[in-house]
Amino acid sequence: MTQQSDINQSESKSTVARGDEECSAEQRREEGRQTYVNSAVEQAGKILRNLSQRVRLVAESLREEQGPQRRVGRTVEQMARKLESSADYLSGSSTTELRDEMTGVIKRYPLRSLGVIFGVGLLVGTAFRRRGV
Repeated sequence: MTQQSDINQSESKSTVARGDEECSAEQRREEGRQTYVNSAVEQAGKILRNLSQRVRLVAESLREEQGPQRRVGRTVEQMARKLESSADYLSGSSTTELRDEMTGVIKRYPLRSLGVIFGVGLLVGTAFRRRGV
């Protein structure tokens, strides 16, 4: 019987070791996902900042004009501030906070969320089609 109990203990240890390996592999995958998401959020913040700077330049040139262009320049300046604010929000928030807020917005406005997702998908699809991807 001791042989049988030794075999059972050995199998038990082997099963525990496999479980630990699977858990460790899952942790590495999760860390990889987190790194990827953090990188994507950081990149989005940089893109928004860059876009904000370009929009601000356009606004400055429009504000120097007379008439309707001057009003358009003020509106474009507001858009630049919103873009800058969005970049600050992304860089100042953790991915968990972003996810939780996004979930809350989607639950509060499900139809609007679908519309936005559809619109973004349409824009991305159009951009890829133009590039021949």
